[in-house]
Amino acid sequence: MNPFATTQATLNLSHVAIREADLDLSSTCGIKYWFLPTLPDSKVDTGVVWLAPGASGTALHTHSEEDEYFSVEYGELEIYAGHRWVRLTAGQSLTIPAGTQHTLRNQSGHACLYFYSISPQFASLI
Repeated sequence: MNPFATTQATLNLSHVAIREADLDLSSTCGIKYWFLPTLPDSKVDTGVVWLAPGASGTALHTHSEEDEYFSVEYGELEIYAGHRWVRLTAGQSLTIPAGTQHTLRNQSGHACLYFYSISPQFASLI
């Protein structure tokens, strides 16, 4: 089990909607990112992502040393991991173990908002 699952699953993201996205790519590829603040010695990178209907996330990639956790706040998110697609809906989460190729997409007709964390934070960049 992901040691961060309890705190992440209960995270209230209502404050995110009141500020502009830190990275707004909605007009070109249907994605908005909000990077959440971390403590100075934190080893976890966290954020919130809005994904437009029909949009895809990053290209298929691997983190050699980091686990990546996803929790869907609303909408539907499909994550490719371990040679198969997994569909998540609001309230569901998934942890991608280090070394697993993954990508994501929103093939639904509605926007999706999801929370992510990468731990340990940027141990390697691939």
